[in-house]
Amino acid sequence: MNLKQLKYVIVLAEQGSFSRAAEELNISQPSLSQYVRKIESELGVELFDRSGSVVRLTDAGNAYIEAGRRIINIEHQLMSSFSDIKDNKSGNIIIGVSPHRSVCLLPAVISEFREEYPGMNITVDERVGYGLLERAEHGEYDICITTAPVDTKIFDCENILKDECVIAVPKGSAVDKKLAAAAKRDKKRNYPAVDIRLIDKADFISLPEPQIMQRIMTGICEDYDISVNTIVTCTSLSASMALVKAGVGAAMVPMSVTTDYRDSVCCYSVTEDIPHRDIVVVYRKGQVLNRAVRRFIDLLKQINN
Repeated sequence: MNLKQLKYVIVLAEQGSFSRAAEELNISQPSLSQYVRKIESELGVELFDRSGSVVRLTDAGNAYIEAGRRIINIEHQLMSSFSDIKDNKSGNIIIGVSPHRSVCLLPAVISEFREEYPGMNITVDERVGYGLLERAEHGEYDICITTAPVDTKIFDCENILKDECVIAVPKGSAVDKKLAAAAKRDKKRNYPAVDIRLIDKADFISLPEPQIMQRIMTGICEDYDISVNTIVTCTSLSASMALVKAGVGAAMVPMSVTTDYRDSVCCYSVTEDIPHRDIVVVYRKGQVLNRAVRRFIDLLKQINN
């Protein structure tokens, strides 16, 4: 087993399709198919079940990937140790993060970090959902930025910030005027605060139900006996904010995504004690954190608070 072989098998397993995997790997589909067949021939087992419309791992394939990920983790830890020995003058930091948190939390941190560690290469792997924590669990990241709670039997966890849930509305819209008339300043809130019931029957941009923000929104509607008129459902917070900016409707979003929209979108906190999101940085229990990674975590905390 080598790392190239493992990468091909992991990408194919994730994509479930030779064509999509070949596109991600930037090789032709026949070349990928031939390469995987060669691996299987060398091992004497089939790694994939190709009988259905989706390519799936066999038991042997699962065992192959599990062993391979352990190898990647060992190599990663070894390189971290070497990086410390070299006094962190060069090396790599791999960060797992969702796309919208990458935009909201990382630019200022990376800029300052580069001033202190100009020789370090930073890789930001943007992914959504369970895939982030799965890769973090297998040691593929130095750190992963996600939402609490996480399994503390698997990960060490450090809080970065409490991300208040706020209402974003098109600037100058009818709902903006309605909320502005009722809003009051509250030292405990980031924006002028309003009664959550004022959004009842408002046009809203929603997210798919599995996403945390949508679960929070659904819970609020149930708790306060209100409803909103969902006119668009999109899969990302950045798309939600763009639609709010365009005047399509309002949205419930974490405060951290609103910073770049303050000239075109109005935001309101709510007076009620609604859930917030704890943003955390996690890494495998027992994972070696070299000085550069430790400094990056410290900057995450300092700059985003």
